[in-house]
Amino acid sequence: MSNKVLVYVEINNNKIEKVSKEIIAKASESFVNSEVNAVLISDENTYEHVYNELCGLNISKLYVIVDKLFDSYNTCLFSDVLSNFLRENTPDIFLIGATTNGRDLAPRTASNLDIGLTADCTDLQIDENGNLLATRPTYGGKLLATIVSRTKPNFATVRSGAFACTDLNSDKEPEIIKINPNVNNIDALFQVISCKPKPQAEDWTCAEIIVSGGLGLNSKDNFDLIYKLSELIGAKPAATRAAVELGWAPESIQVGQTGSSVSPKLYLAFGISGAMQHMVGISNADKIIAINTNTNAPIMSQSDIAIVADAAAVLKDMIEKLSVKSKQAHL
Repeated sequence: MSNKVLVYVEINNNKIEKVSKEIIAKASESFVNSEVNAVLISDENTYEHVYNELCGLNISKLYVIVDKLFDSYNTCLFSDVLSNFLRENTPDIFLIGATTNGRDLAPRTASNLDIGLTADCTDLQIDENGNLLATRPTYGGKLLATIVSRTKPNFATVRSGAFACTDLNSDKEPEIIKINPNVNNIDALFQVISCKPKPQAEDWTCAEIIVSGGLGLNSKDNFDLIYKLSELIGAKPAATRAAVELGWAPESIQVGQTGSSVSPKLYLAFGISGAMQHMVGISNADKIIAINTNTNAPIMSQSDIAIVADAAAVLKDMIEKLSVKSKQAHL
């Protein structure tokens, strides 16, 4: 059975959103016997900016819906145009990144088409019948639910970082199909007068090494050691939701269901118990090393290396020894 998978490619600041690339990589690598295509809504200028990047995607066909009105995201225009496109080109599976715009566009499109939507997914598989198995956290992250849609296309949004960052450079050039939609009958309830792009923050979620801290560090002073160790080893700092809520760390570096999903080669977890809400965010880490005094903490059984020790003490010891080596190297 051959499935047609369609991925909505979102453009932000003249760059393809990372999550769009992650979804295409996942579909290309894991969806056996599936034809992976993509759709883009854009004006000519934006399309030209990302043309080379689009040609590097591992897809068969790229549908480019072009109009001068699509120079910036507009809820009514984009949802109506996308809905019309899907009525005429029905894929078996349709996927959108769970970005700010994606979380607005997806439910409106689903409502227009009267189809189901599984939101904020952290895993995607296909069963033997070609149905999408969309997995997402539920009950406050205490459970993971796998949902099968009763409607076509099977429709889901996917959380950024849910899949590993993969280099998509492909020798296969997609067939580009340009579409000029009829937008005269679309009732835009509002008009974008001006748009000032938000400066893009550094994407730390794909860092090779991430050093993360949780409640087991017991104080903000101890948590600040996370930053020191990160700097010494060239890593990125991270935190659990509990540490953020205590004011030990900013929300921008929170990992887990309500934070970011990360995919480092090494994840160092200091004083983190490893509740499901947190483990969802590190499911794509290659290696996990956990340091915790509680041998029964969930993360200990799910780590590649589990060290039973006081997390703050280990942090201090590592920093001290690395600092000495750093000084010696500069002598």
